[in-house]
Amino acid sequence: MTLRIRDPRADINKPPEGRRIRTLEAVQGTRVGLLWSQHASSEKFWPVFENIVEQHLHPSEVHRLYKHSTWNVATPEQVAEFASRIDYALVGVGG
Repeated sequence: MTLRIRDPRADINKPPEGRRIRTLEAVQGTRVGLLWSQHASSEKFWPVFENIVEQHLHPSEVHRLYKHSTWNVATPEQVAEFASRIDYALVGVGG
């Protein structure tokens, strides 16, 4: 068995530059996305959460993306289409 020890003082490669994300001045009146994993532990919470978001944030549009399974990720195509229709997202990952 080989044991490798790395120097914690070593230079770390700079992470790649990401896309700039625009900031919102306010969330009221904007397009909200609700992405939910449908985890069993959040089945009672999530519908109440969605109602509160709509009542208190007064979004101009509400778009939902519910994953088919807690264990499966949303596809890149689903996420890209979802992101193109919203200004910000609230994500529920479950228990």
